[in-house]
Amino acid sequence: MIITLTTDWGQNDFYTGMLKGRIISAFPNATLIDLAHNVPQYSIDKAAFIVRHSYSSFPAKSVHVIMVNSEIVVKSRFLITENNNQIFVVPDNGAISLLFNSPPENVYAVSYDVTGSFASLNCIANIFSKLASDQPLSEIGEFTNDFITKTPIKATWDESLIIGNVIYIDSYYNAISNISRKMFDKIGQGRQFDIYVQSHHNRVKNLSITYNQVPSGELLALFNSADLLEVAIRDGFAAQLLNLSVGSEVKVKFATQNKIISGDQPTLW
Repeated sequence: MIITLTTDWGQNDFYTGMLKGRIISAFPNATLIDLAHNVPQYSIDKAAFIVRHSYSSFPAKSVHVIMVNSEIVVKSRFLITENNNQIFVVPDNGAISLLFNSPPENVYAVSYDVTGSFASLNCIANIFSKLASDQPLSEIGEFTNDFITKTPIKATWDESLIIGNVIYIDSYYNAISNISRKMFDKIGQGRQFDIYVQSHHNRVKNLSITYNQVPSGELLALFNSADLLEVAIRDGFAAQLLNLSVGSEVKVKFATQNKIISGDQPTLW
C-alpha cells in the first residue's frame, strides 16, 4: 500500500521521523511518499489544496494522511473515509470538507486520549495496524456525520463577469485562483475578455498555454494542470511583485452580449 504524508512540519523535524517510524512499524510493507512537508503552519486550506489536486494521480486504494494543525483540535480524533477509490486519514479540523466537491458520505471517527503534546501519534499507529490487517473502515472507526467543516472560497459570476480569488500561491509565487476552466468556458462562451489581477493596472487580454509564450517579465494567465486559472510573471514572482496573497481578487470581464444565460446552472467549480 502507498501512503502519502502531508504535514506542516519541516522535512527534518523529528516529528516526521516519529510518524514514519510508527507507520512502518505498524505496516511494514507500506511505501511512504512525502507528498508535502513545510506546509505553512496551521494552514489547513493549503494542505487540503495540495492533497485535493494530487491524490487522483496515485494508484487506487492509496492512503493520504494529513497532519496539519493535528494537535490543536476540538475533538481528539481522526476521520477516515474512502472517496474516489482512495482512502483519507485526517484530523477532525475541517480538512475533510475541503478535499472533495461535496462532503463524503461514509466517514468514520477514531478517538484518542490526550496524554501529551503528540498524542495523535499512537492513534495513527493504531489505524495503520488495522489497515495492514485489511480491516474495513467501518470496523476501524465509528460512523459519524458530525464533523467540523470549512467552507471554501468560491467564485461568483453573472452573464459577463467572474469574480474569483487567489486560493493558493506556489513556490514560484504563481497565484492560483478558484476560477475553473469549466466556469470560464461556460460563462465566456468564446467571447473576448480581460483578466484583472487585484487592480485594473494588472491586465491580461489573452490566455497562454505555457509560461514562455510571453516576454520575460510580462504578466500572463493560463489554466494550469488542475484546470484552475493561474496568474504568473515569466521569469518573475507574481505574488511578490503584485503584492498578492490568498484572498486577492482575480476578475474576468467578458465582452458584453445581449443573450442572457438561462436554464439550469451546472456546478462550475
